[in-house]
Amino acid sequence: MEVFVTISVKLIISFFGLWIIAFITGRKTLSQLTPLDFLTSLVLSEIMGNTLYDDKVSIGQLLFALALWCALSYFFEKATTHFVRFGYMAEGRTVLLIDKGKVNQEMLEKYDIEYTQLLSMLRQQNIFSLREVRYATLETNGSLSVMRKPEYEPPTAQDMGIGVQPDFFSVTVIDKGKLLNESMRGKKIDRAD
Repeated sequence: MEVFVTISVKLIISFFGLWIIAFITGRKTLSQLTPLDFLTSLVLSEIMGNTLYDDKVSIGQLLFALALWCALSYFFEKATTHFVRFGYMAEGRTVLLIDKGKVNQEMLEKYDIEYTQLLSMLRQQNIFSLREVRYATLETNGSLSVMRKPEYEPPTAQDMGIGVQPDFFSVTVIDKGKLLNESMRGKKIDRAD
């Protein structure tokens, strides 16, 4: 009976520990996980799984491991947001796969993305022709973000004559007071733009 109580207490502590770590790092869904977050989750689940059924590991040791992992995750998360270059190394950057309607073959090869895979990702965005795409970026979480050419966008209020403004491709230029010369792979910041 004592074994079941110990396992129950460890399981409850593990559950709330994982929830606290997810809360601290600010992740709400799996789609927001970066590769680093995913690896962190795997290691944490391994720690929890191993301590859960090991009689030699006390509840105090479990709490210590959880607290230490939580602190490491928190400080690493802060370091990736405070030190931009470190964040790029740890979590990656967005990658410009299609620039002004042209496929960036160099980036496809560098990130081992096949042309058919790119087309499949576009179809998931309800885009069935490359002619429709002005910009497409591969996000750090693996998803594809697409900006269509204006002539392929669904009709909007602007199309109906209610004040038309040109479209712009937004890129982070200044982060935490520092000018980023290359915030996205495949596109250098041109001060004239």
